[in-house]
Amino acid sequence: MILAAIGLVVGGIGIFAKQAWWRPLVVSVAAFSSVLYLLFWNGGLQKLDNQGWVGILINLAILAALLVFHWPNLELVNE
Repeated sequence: MILAAIGLVVGGIGIFAKQAWWRPLVVSVAAFSSVLYLLFWNGGLQKLDNQGWVGILINLAILAALLVFHWPNLELVNE
């Protein structure tokens, strides 16, 4: 999870630095983080918030924003 957190921070730095590599990095890290949550899930349906399901929802929101809605559109900012 530390690797995923570092990847998201580096991706955020890439956004602010207007680098082209930030989007693939953030998509990869969000998917990697979701896979980790699923691997460490104990299979029970009790206390899902303690088992990382909030993190999976956040990762899904990140993936939807980047892949479905193509947000943020940094090309407009480069004027």
